[in-house]
Amino acid sequence: MSKKLLDDFFKENKDGNKNPSAPALAHFHIKLESKPETLEKIQSKLNEAVFKYQPERKGKSLAERNEIETAATCEQVVKIMRGNTDAANRHILVSKAMEFESEIVPELVSRLKTSANDVFIESAIRVLAKSTINITDVLIGYYDDMRNPYAQSMILVLLGFKADETRIPWFIEKYKKLKKNYPNESYHEGAYYGLIEIGNRYYPQKNK
Repeated sequence: MSKKLLDDFFKENKDGNKNPSAPALAHFHIKLESKPETLEKIQSKLNEAVFKYQPERKGKSLAERNEIETAATCEQVVKIMRGNTDAANRHILVSKAMEFESEIVPELVSRLKTSANDVFIESAIRVLAKSTINITDVLIGYYDDMRNPYAQSMILVLLGFKADETRIPWFIEKYKKLKKNYPNESYHEGAYYGLIEIGNRYYPQKNK
C-alpha cells in the first residue's frame, strides 16, 4: 500500500525547478554529510573558487573556522549556529556540533519549533540528520504548531532520512498543504525530497 502511494505520488508530481530549490540543496548536503571525504573535497574546490573572486571573504571565513574548531561547549556551538555562518564552514560546524551530540540534539529540536533563522535551521537539520538519536516523533508531534513554513519544509527533508514508510501518507498530506498555501514558494518540495529519501531507503529499486 505504501509503495503504491509513493509510486502514484511521483507519477503525479515532479520537481519542475530548473535551479535547485532550498529543499533540494538541503537534501544534497545531508546526503554528502555521510561521505565526509567527498564533502571536504567538494567544499575545498568551492571555497577556492569563491575566494578567488571574493578575496576579502577568505580572512573572515578562516577566522570563523578557527572559532568553530576551538568552541569548547554546547552553548558556544549553538551560538555560532545562530549567527550568519559562512557556507564554507557549515560542514565544519556540523562536525563540531556532533562532538556535543547528547547535549545539542535536544536543544536543536526545541529551537527548531519556533526558529525563524534560516541559517540556523539549515545547519540544525544537517546535525540532526547525522545524529543517531531518535527525534522523529517529537518533530512530527509539533510540526503542525510551527509557524515558519521554511522550517517545516526543512524538517520534512530531514524526516525523509528518519521516518518509516508508514509516514508516507503524512508526507503527501504536508506536500499538498504547503503547495496550496504557498503556491509561489518551494516549501512543498521539502516533502517531495523527504519522500525521495524514504523511497531510497525502503524501495531502493524504485529510486526517483
